[in-house]
Amino acid sequence: MVAAAVLVVVAAVLVVVAVAVGAGDYSGWDVTRVREHLRALYANGEIVELEAAAREIIRTNPHVQRDLSSPSVYQYLGVAQFSLGKLEEATTAFEQAVRLNDDDVQSWVHLGNCYLYQMKLAKATTALEVAVLHKGAAHESHRLFKARNWMADWQDREELLDVSLEHLRREIADHKPTDVNALDFVELLAPLAHRLNGNLRIGFVSSDFGVHPVATLIRGLVSLLSSQRNNAIVYCFSLTPATSWWKRNISRSVDHMVSLSGKNPIEAARVIKSHRIDVLVDLNGYTLHSGLPVLAHRPSPVQISYLGFPMTTGAPFIDYFISDPISSPADISPSSFTEKLLLLPSHYIVNDHLQMLGHTIEGPRPTFADATGDRRDETPFVFATFSNWQKMDPVQFGAWMEILLRVPDSVMWFLRYSGHEEAEIHLKDEAKAHGVDGENRLIFSKLSPWINHTLPKRMADIVLDTALKNGHTTMIDALWAGVPLITLEGTHMSNRAGSSALHSLGLGNIVVNSMKDYVDVTVHLATNLPLLAQLRRDVEDRRSRFPLFDTSGYTGRFASAMQSAWEVKKLQASQVGKTNKSMQLFFETNLGQPRHNPTQLSPLSALGDNHVVDEFEVLVQSAIDAKNPMRLHIGGHTRREGWWVVDIDESNQVADFVLAMDNLYPFPDRSVEAIYASHVLEHCHYGLGGEVKDTLREWHRVLKPGGNLYVAVPDLFTLSSLFVSKRSSNQERFSIMRMMFGGQTNPFDVHKVGFDFPILAQYLENAGFCDVQQVDDFRLFQDTSVMKFKNKPISLNVKASACASR
Repeated sequence: MVAAAVLVVVAAVLVVVAVAVGAGDYSGWDVTRVREHLRALYANGEIVELEAAAREIIRTNPHVQRDLSSPSVYQYLGVAQFSLGKLEEATTAFEQAVRLNDDDVQSWVHLGNCYLYQMKLAKATTALEVAVLHKGAAHESHRLFKARNWMADWQDREELLDVSLEHLRREIADHKPTDVNALDFVELLAPLAHRLNGNLRIGFVSSDFGVHPVATLIRGLVSLLSSQRNNAIVYCFSLTPATSWWKRNISRSVDHMVSLSGKNPIEAARVIKSHRIDVLVDLNGYTLHSGLPVLAHRPSPVQISYLGFPMTTGAPFIDYFISDPISSPADISPSSFTEKLLLLPSHYIVNDHLQMLGHTIEGPRPTFADATGDRRDETPFVFATFSNWQKMDPVQFGAWMEILLRVPDSVMWFLRYSGHEEAEIHLKDEAKAHGVDGENRLIFSKLSPWINHTLPKRMADIVLDTALKNGHTTMIDALWAGVPLITLEGTHMSNRAGSSALHSLGLGNIVVNSMKDYVDVTVHLATNLPLLAQLRRDVEDRRSRFPLFDTSGYTGRFASAMQSAWEVKKLQASQVGKTNKSMQLFFETNLGQPRHNPTQLSPLSALGDNHVVDEFEVLVQSAIDAKNPMRLHIGGHTRREGWWVVDIDESNQVADFVLAMDNLYPFPDRSVEAIYASHVLEHCHYGLGGEVKDTLREWHRVLKPGGNLYVAVPDLFTLSSLFVSKRSSNQERFSIMRMMFGGQTNPFDVHKVGFDFPILAQYLENAGFCDVQQVDDFRLFQDTSVMKFKNKPISLNVKASACASR
């Protein structure tokens, strides 16, 4: 098996084999039988079953526990728990694996990764040193490199980097999936990186819709993209079950939030493909819980890498990489990407600051003491970097120390990210070696809650970007805080982001091109306060007038780029066997237009929204914890004990959940006993957007195996017969027409599809329902399902159950 961070990558390409035996009594099984069973569960992607089987084997079969071959039962247990997001439990399993067999190198690697993702950096470093330096896992050097970098521990840095880069070269040359999130600042050598109709269906795949920088950046984009003017239907495919204010908000903003949690890559790809996504955007790259193994199965015609991983994926199944002309210049960048470049005209990193953080730029700047907690008598000149430790190196730190030596009464301000205890010791020792009093001139302060995190940053006088890899999100935070930024424009995407951001503010003239200029310009500004004050006014003024923080404008350009990528795909499909060199580099239109936008934008604030947890998810979880059965009445207008009312209309006074019926995101898979839906399914499009299929598929998702669906719709056959009957008066025909097409008294009261029993039964069976049967009366609610017209029932009432074998 491979390292933990890429376990799901390997699972995507394993041969699927049949599971020999289901979970049961393993006490009499021999080692071979156990290993074959666990391997089959893993290969089939049955991760939940794998965890349960490994636990039971450990409990009942001590003989197998003592098997020292790899992978051990404990390693399988840890792999399953890691895949399910149970990091602490996985850590315990891998600890036991190496305790039983000190030579189990892969469990040492897995253990190091578990520690790393929990930011237990000293333990991660120790475990990875065992694997890399003592157990022969040199190909995992990049993990040790990353763990040490998080603590600003630079011992053997160049040697580890050389080994890691050589391994990366071999992987790309052999067309293997890479796992190089520790090396995303490495520039690859050129030879290595080689609907016809309707709204565009755009999907975003990520594990980071919870509390993560990616979620804070894209919330505004996906919300605005879902609006009608952009002609897009937006799906978010969540790889993990993490919940947060961000996920709640995104779930309610987009057209569909679909959970892929617990599914193996093949199953996840099938789910995505079933939604007929035109353009699929991966937000993770090679990071924890990567979505790339899913995209390897080509669930979408156009697949794009964006935002979460600032270098090529090297994957043949990724068509485009989104960047901008400054971060990835067209004349030098294509050789570093296996994907075609899709360049947006302004900074490629979207943000949501204008909509969310308006309150943080109001009022006076915080004091030095309030921002840092440092109560010294005199306020110093404050240089700051908001990047974490892994983006720093000895050259960068040396430049900062030279700046401190040339600017008396100045300090360097850092934030206390994970690993700060060790990092502070290392950095103070490094400062002393440069002749700087680290105890007094290096300042470390705690992180602020996200909703206010840019407010204390306004205190800084100059923010110094990291040249190894730019600050990205933290750099955007600094500019929103109105602080001048000094950035050194590098030679590859990850260290040109600062330059791109300044160009998007019309301040490209302050970008520097050498470390000497970086130091000299910084010192000049720090010792010329009127010039610095003017620069700060420029930054503050341009926040509301230039593209960097214009999320709405960015969304429009992004939507156009997605549409263009889709049009190129259609053109290529129509010209099979031909090539088009002009498509090798793809640019969004109007690149030559001025970057500034004179429109004054109004900052908004999310400070008043205190819903840090989703009250709907809390309600559902409470029912699950209490083992109370959950039954849903979709579109209901009357209460009944034991049933929750779900309705999209916020004016419905009896609704327990205000949700779209095709997006029941608070309800986990297989959690609902029954669904009753009377005269609501006809409000879905059967063609545009495929809403009927999506809705039935969503109902099937939340129902337990064998759970009942009661669905009533207008009986098109009966109504049509009544309409054409010579016995019907004109007034009666008008009433019948309203039953067929809806009363249309509000935007929700419009019918978009008609059903007879064969049509509805086919839709239900295609969605995974069994035992489909027509009934006269559900005997549950007195509503339209029992309505008669001219003494004829006009409702088609159908009962079905979610197939047990799924």
